[in-house]
Amino acid sequence: MREITDRKQVEAWLREGNIPDQFDTPGLPFRAYRYEKGELIVTPSRPMRHLLFLVAGRVLIYGIRRDGGMAPVDELDRPVLLGDLEYCSGGHSAFYAQAKTQATFIALPADACRALLDRDLRFLHMLLRSYAQKLSIFAFVDMAAPTIEERTLLYMRRQTPGHELNGTQAAAHQLRCSRRQLQRVLSALCASGRVERTGRGSYRLLEP
Repeated sequence: MREITDRKQVEAWLREGNIPDQFDTPGLPFRAYRYEKGELIVTPSRPMRHLLFLVAGRVLIYGIRRDGGMAPVDELDRPVLLGDLEYCSGGHSAFYAQAKTQATFIALPADACRALLDRDLRFLHMLLRSYAQKLSIFAFVDMAAPTIEERTLLYMRRQTPGHELNGTQAAAHQLRCSRRQLQRVLSALCASGRVERTGRGSYRLLEP
């Protein structure tokens, strides 16, 4: 990890992400950090002291099973906030976050700003939206649909913009299956006329 000190670039990322608009509090001490591919951003063993707004790159979220194997949870690109759950749990994370590619974040020191943030209504609303968005994947996918085919249809119906799935690897993480399993299911759904392939790794739901 390294800090990016070019203030003009930091301000550009703040504007592009509309990040200051998510706060009522003026003059917050935003900084920018860059992580290289493969670098750990969040670990359960290290309290998370910043709110991190992803402005470039992709991030893999995963857990570790009891047998020591990796259990992928999600693959994220911008706009996304890391640290929302940790803000409410003393900084402790249940998962790892790793840079899938080179990843750049706008960072806000949560501990140093907590007295202000706890009174910042716009920030608290953003926190609730971010929290709810992440929980919705588990609610719709894990609880409501027992098979991979049903989870895929529910995911495309409820979670993807325009009912379009773009990127099978990221979707496989969210659907708790392998990429190969998802590709088999998508091929079967295309053959049955319920889904159409629109490009490499891209599919559109045809049924309501």
